[in-house]
Amino acid sequence: MMIRFNSFWLLTFFISSFTLSEERWQNDTYIQDSFVKIALEREYKETKHPKLIRWTKPIKLFFESDSGDANLQKELLSVHAQHLAYITGLSIDFTNDPKQANIFVIFTTYDNIENKVRQYIGDPEKIRTALNEAICLGNFSRNGKYEITKGSIIIPVDYARRKARFLDCIVEEITQLLGLPNDSNDVFPSVFNDVSVDTYLSPLDYLLLKALYSSHLKPGMNVTQTKAAFPKVLAELHTSKDIENAARRVQKYSLKTYLGD
Repeated sequence: MMIRFNSFWLLTFFISSFTLSEERWQNDTYIQDSFVKIALEREYKETKHPKLIRWTKPIKLFFESDSGDANLQKELLSVHAQHLAYITGLSIDFTNDPKQANIFVIFTTYDNIENKVRQYIGDPEKIRTALNEAICLGNFSRNGKYEITKGSIIIPVDYARRKARFLDCIVEEITQLLGLPNDSNDVFPSVFNDVSVDTYLSPLDYLLLKALYSSHLKPGMNVTQTKAAFPKVLAELHTSKDIENAARRVQKYSLKTYLGD
């Protein structure tokens, strides 16, 4: 009986271990396909020749709020910003001087959102589709080298809370502004999937961010160049054991951990 029990236990352990090792988001091909969808496609705008974009300079956040608990909003934003800094290696800090800022994060009301768009982004009519469909807004500018140079995030606090997406807006919008601007329902689990229930960064999101800021990728790469370089990115992720340990590592310094969710 003991031998039969041990054999059954070993078989169960083997099956469980095999299942854990075969998580879809840990598959090399799935990671690469997800990266191309999120990094090299554009939401609300057709792009015939998409190029990789990302920051190459330190990020300076300017925070403004005219709605809700400003202290709480800045606290949540700060925790998530430092989480992104930990993952990507970017320098992300706050500044009280709008002239020094390159990302503006604005918390306002739904009724005031178009005024804030005019102030921080431009003509609302140029982003009318996004205004009509999105709960919160993110917008960025890049230079000729495909380096992101400026960004704006506008969160209508009352509307986001009514839709139960307040935390989602904070997490997703600033994460997308780092150079992962697209949403895709084919990428799961991810905050970039509009039909998923993910509020916080998933293990796959962690890997996409690590890949985006890998030294093997450069701003301006097209899809073909990105795919050609991606095996080196994956090899780096395997060597660092980021793929194997993503589920644990994504929680370090995370907003989810901070809030105890």
